[in-house]
Amino acid sequence: MPFTQKFGKIATKSFLTGNSMFSKTVLSVVAGLMLSGLSIASASTDNVQALLQRAKQGDVKVQFYLGDVYANGIDVKRNPVKAAYWYRQAADKGNPGAQYNLGLLYAKGDGVPQSDELAVYWWRKAAEQNLANAQNNLGTAYFTGKGIRQDNQLAISWWEKAAEQGYAEAQYNLGTAYHAGKGVLQNSQTALEWYRKAAQQGNAHAQYSLGFAYYSGNGVSRNLRQAALWFREAALQGLPEALMALGTAYTYGQGVPQNPVAAYVMFSQAAARGLDTQNTLNALSEAMTPEQISQAKALRIEDILK
Repeated sequence: MPFTQKFGKIATKSFLTGNSMFSKTVLSVVAGLMLSGLSIASASTDNVQALLQRAKQGDVKVQFYLGDVYANGIDVKRNPVKAAYWYRQAADKGNPGAQYNLGLLYAKGDGVPQSDELAVYWWRKAAEQNLANAQNNLGTAYFTGKGIRQDNQLAISWWEKAAEQGYAEAQYNLGTAYHAGKGVLQNSQTALEWYRKAAQQGNAHAQYSLGFAYYSGNGVSRNLRQAALWFREAALQGLPEALMALGTAYTYGQGVPQNPVAAYVMFSQAAARGLDTQNTLNALSEAMTPEQISQAKALRIEDILK
């Protein structure tokens, strides 16, 4: 089987299930063209017109894809109103991905009047078809009481369904629930297990939480080296809290060699992302040479953590 055909089939399967290993734009382009029978090498406005004809004939998969076309501005000007229209056409026919995406539009008020209740309505439709990201969002709605009556136990139930499918955000959410004892009995070790599952999939908040567990010794033996390793993973994704934590580690030599230049870079980048680190930066500056300060100002996160 030619590579492009094989890749297209993989992308199409991921596109239809809503669980993608690819970026959303790449996925939509490849899968949409494969579904429509058009060439992967010929994405164009003409292809959008051809897709419109298929969609108007009731092809639910193409209707779903057209929702993505207009939601993301693929070969057309972004138009959330048209995105909502085509998602709704597919959602009414039971397409879980379209139901989930329509819920997102209602949650944001993008192309439709903002409505948390309608967001929850469509996420439930998709969640009942076992779509993991919809199950996670429905769980979060129950947890926050946004668009539905607050219920921690139902939140846990939906998060568990998504987490068991390997959905990292739901795994992280379960970790926070077990850490705080909300909807479940407080259990730091179980929280750590869920954090680890999500962290290993690249969830930055879980990586930070796992690092903090090692730093504080909560649910696991204290290990500053492991803490710094997980802070590093989250910092590489730009998480402000992880940047601050790693800056602290470099300041005091906790799990990493003491390095004021690296510390300055981390605290500066945390500040650039909204955290107040000015007092710490001032204190570091007083202890650093002018050369070290100049060096730090010229470096990026990646330069330190490569």
